[in-house]
Amino acid sequence: MEIALRDLLVTAGIGTFEAASGWGIWIGKEPKQPDQAVVIARTGGLPPDPKWLLDYPTYQIRVRGAKGNYAQALSKAEDIKDVLLGIDSQDINGDRLVSVTMTSDIAFIGYDENDRPHFSLNFRLITEPAPSALSNREAL
Repeated sequence: MEIALRDLLVTAGIGTFEAASGWGIWIGKEPKQPDQAVVIARTGGLPPDPKWLLDYPTYQIRVRGAKGNYAQALSKAEDIKDVLLGIDSQDINGDRLVSVTMTSDIAFIGYDENDRPHFSLNFRLITEPAPSALSNREAL
């Protein structure tokens, strides 16, 4: 679902996948450069349903802005919130994204050693993964 979230953000114009400049979007690991970065990481979530193909993952999206530019980074975090929060249920990359909520509002988490501001957004999803031959769970 990380790729689906990235694709939604790219389509909405939040950034581009691993851009060398401007706003880049990464999965899992924050790059040292460029200064402006969005990073999507899975953070666990509630237990998946043992009978039905229904999962409840959580994701953290971190936003890092340019040196000393708190307002621009906060604005980018607000844009991400607007794109994802309450998005309509839809099929993405073979899985169904049912619901997106937030566990809290946007949080400022400080500056790094290069004086770049960091914000955190934490999302809770409900997803219906694509059926798998290996799964013991049933599709809804």
